[in-house]
Amino acid sequence: MKNNRNNLILTIRTIQTVLTALALCASGVTAPYAGAAELRPAAIMVGDGQLTVVLGTNPSSAEKRVTELLADRLKDRAGIVLTDSADQAKFRLVIGTMISNDKIKAFASAHKEVVALGADGYVIVTELGKRQLYIAGQSESGVVAGVGRLMRELRYQPGRIEVPALSISESPQMPNRGMYLWARKEFFGKPDQVDRYVEEFALWGCNGIGLWFEMGMFKSFDDPEAKKWLGIYRRLYATAKRMGMKTNLTMVMNDAYNTSPVAMRIKPIIGCPNHYLCPSKPGSVELMIAWQEEVFKALPEIDIYNLFPVDPGGCSCAECAPWPTHGYWRIAKPLADRIHEISPKTEIWVATWHLNHPTFGGKDWKNLVANLDWSKERPKWFAGFEVGLAPHHGYARMSAEDRKAYNEAKQPLTVFPDISMWGNHPGMLVNKEYWKTLQAEVNDYTPELMKGGRVYSERWNTDIANVAMLSWFWNSKTPVDAVLDDYAMFYFGPEAATGRELLELLDDSNKDPQRKEKIRETLAKLEGSLPEWVKRDWRWSEIVKSSQMKRR
Repeated sequence: MKNNRNNLILTIRTIQTVLTALALCASGVTAPYAGAAELRPAAIMVGDGQLTVVLGTNPSSAEKRVTELLADRLKDRAGIVLTDSADQAKFRLVIGTMISNDKIKAFASAHKEVVALGADGYVIVTELGKRQLYIAGQSESGVVAGVGRLMRELRYQPGRIEVPALSISESPQMPNRGMYLWARKEFFGKPDQVDRYVEEFALWGCNGIGLWFEMGMFKSFDDPEAKKWLGIYRRLYATAKRMGMKTNLTMVMNDAYNTSPVAMRIKPIIGCPNHYLCPSKPGSVELMIAWQEEVFKALPEIDIYNLFPVDPGGCSCAECAPWPTHGYWRIAKPLADRIHEISPKTEIWVATWHLNHPTFGGKDWKNLVANLDWSKERPKWFAGFEVGLAPHHGYARMSAEDRKAYNEAKQPLTVFPDISMWGNHPGMLVNKEYWKTLQAEVNDYTPELMKGGRVYSERWNTDIANVAMLSWFWNSKTPVDAVLDDYAMFYFGPEAATGRELLELLDDSNKDPQRKEKIRETLAKLEGSLPEWVKRDWRWSEIVKSSQMKRR
């Protein structure tokens, strides 16, 4: 009876996979790989000590680290280890760029798709007859993303892995595919875990980590607590660089230490502590620039610098109003001039988050956008605008008319997606309908202008939403369901079909009247059948927490 039931489940899953594949192919999207084993007849099995990774003579730190991550994954999920002996290995995985690995250079001579890759792209080709697999990256970030893709394509079984036949060539649509981690003690309480979190997103194609140095947390630059946090930031930036990622620093324009000169302070306004400085007060702009320069120089080379306007930040006094073109720009322009003088290669982006609020001039941000077009006051350092992506936010959301204003300005754009506030959402955050609005909004901007963005993450439970946004920075047309298919396969392994059912039930937009009972049943099914490596992953505890909350 048990074998008949298993065969029935396998048949149902196979039918579901075929139907999903047909639907996705009809939409022009590559079918997910969440198929049953019989759908991958060309794959071969590789056991303990039978796989070796072949790096070049000059591997980058990212290539070496991603090899370590692959080895950890194989040991954790399948209980197998890599071998150092290329001669004795049953299967060879060759990774690198044309610069770092001569074998990749030779491979590229016969595979023109490698030379044709866009920035951070990768090619994955399996040569089963030769028992070799190649991952060629256009950059070290591309190598990491390619190995991450391979990890998602592998099938993990006790004592062995299934290596499929692959022929993939992909390049990301957008150059900036970043994560912004909100600097709060409860988020950064376990540095080792945060390091791995950063590395994990590099495997999904993330190529940048952003942080905000919040001055108001400290008495001064010399405050021991400030020094401690600068150390944490340096560590996280080092982790990012080790994975071939960019570093991003956000600074609120009139941020200040909590012991700031009283005579220079703003009057209390919405969302802004009163220790912030008013740029109309004598000497305040010079002080703010000096403070931010100290922070900038105390950190490793910063690739991207975000000038942030409000929430918190801003001033509503008569001299600073309207804030976008007066107070904000009064600080942003000389500050960016100074940052550009110190580091000419640093990209400097002007954010317009929350500027629709009447306290900050309502629609005056349009005048800021108009003034920074190619024919007016555009400074040499100006990389483009970072716009809010927050359809449910009262003052950060962009209407169709607002998006038209940015499109007509013809300046490069990145987005700052609001995915994680949600009233301190407990458990794993899943909301397909909301995510679809975010995706549609990204695609409403002129494609040539849209350069990506940085996903806002303040807690672990936004993991799936983060993956969705990173997927859209890679390919903005990827369906939400395809993202969830990938996520389920990677983190639920052989129970991907049931795990995918649970994610569907946990979706906040799911209106199934039997939802609670189905969550209970599906969770119980998973708890009895999941491999231990799934339960060891922190994501599982977040999913259990969410299931318990939603089934009450």
